[in-house]
Amino acid sequence: SFVVENAASPDAPNIPSRQNPMNDENAIFALGILESSRRKMLSRDRSVFASLIDLHSKHQKLLMDISKVIELMCTLQPAEFVFVSFAYELDNFIVSRMKHREKILESEADNQTIKQELASFARDLAFVSNFAQQLGIVFFAAPETEELREVLKDCIGFKGESVHDERRARLFHILLYTFSHNIVATLAFCLWGGAFLTASSFLQKIDPLDVSLMFYLEIDQLIDLIERPLFRHLHLRMLDCEDNPYHEGSGAMLFRTLKSIMMLLPQSTSYMILKERLASMARYRQSAVALSGMSKNIENGSETDVFVRRIVNVRKLHCDAKWRNIRAESLEEPCRVVDEDQKLTAAQQRREWLGYADEDEEVATKEKIKQNLLGNTPKKAELVGVYENLNEMEAPGQLVLNENEECEQCLSSSTTKGLIQRYEQMSAIEEGKEDDSKPWREYWASRQ
Repeated sequence: SFVVENAASPDAPNIPSRQNPMNDENAIFALGILESSRRKMLSRDRSVFASLIDLHSKHQKLLMDISKVIELMCTLQPAEFVFVSFAYELDNFIVSRMKHREKILESEADNQTIKQELASFARDLAFVSNFAQQLGIVFFAAPETEELREVLKDCIGFKGESVHDERRARLFHILLYTFSHNIVATLAFCLWGGAFLTASSFLQKIDPLDVSLMFYLEIDQLIDLIERPLFRHLHLRMLDCEDNPYHEGSGAMLFRTLKSIMMLLPQSTSYMILKERLASMARYRQSAVALSGMSKNIENGSETDVFVRRIVNVRKLHCDAKWRNIRAESLEEPCRVVDEDQKLTAAQQRREWLGYADEDEEVATKEKIKQNLLGNTPKKAELVGVYENLNEMEAPGQLVLNENEECEQCLSSSTTKGLIQRYEQMSAIEEGKEDDSKPWREYWASRQ
């Protein structure tokens, strides 16, 4: 357990590494942002957070009420400590489940055991995603987290050089580890912290397995949240024209992030709301010129690079679990590969499973199917070179004889004779009508 006793001096010069913030040293440094009076409220035992996570992972029906529990805990202890503790315990929960999965996959267990483990791991990741979503709801909506929101507001976009600003950024980094398990919570958290370059860069790398019906429903809620007064400062931020448009908190990056979200949406009500807001800014921003080449300005090892790699790695973990579970439910052998250098991406596994040789073949096949659905394929293209000499072929004599015999049989049958007589009677009636109409024709001709 971590206690902020070593951070009594807020301006302590020792700043821990930001590459892996999920350790006690980084937690103590981040919670040093609390005032001395609020530090006395911190708990010395974090077992209650681990117990809550374990309880809700086994009884996920209770997860809808966890937001009320979190709000109550934020009244008893600082919200910063509550959120950091949940972030650490959720990370420990995932790490333990990953170790258990690797142990099963590397063992000589039968396929049925492998499939059960893969399905269990996918459910655990879905649970963590839902838990992160509930944390996001409390963060943005609960009055108990108002001070935490003020601490993290624009902590990345307008980060200074002081130790206090570094503590705010480290707190953001720790919580981002948890919010990364839910895409919409990640985007909302990045928008609040001013990490627009991080959000925009992640959206360019989003995995197709992450784009689902639930994703669209949560994006609708995000757009509704952005339109509320809570995010009113973002509406004005898009009007800013900075000297460096590639900065984390620049208005150009915010415009690019919202435009990327809009392009992922189907043309629904949320799409039109976001489109109308961005359309009013498009001419002013001159995005086609100002945004060119932005994805090439992320330096390796920078804070943005660390944030983006964390989000991408977490989403890869989720997509890999989804694909392993889908494959385990099919007739294919469950995937036992664990090492990163041997692990195929979800797209490669799906491509091999569907029988495509490579990505080019998959793209060509999909394009051909698309053209067929659109009706752009020539309808008689398959006849070329196959039936062009069909008229030159001579029919066998026996076949002609059989056809003549069939015609004589048809004419000699009673049913055919009745039809012929009926046809002759109808023809006679039509001729009589035509004869009766001749006087009328002559009359109207004389009138003219």
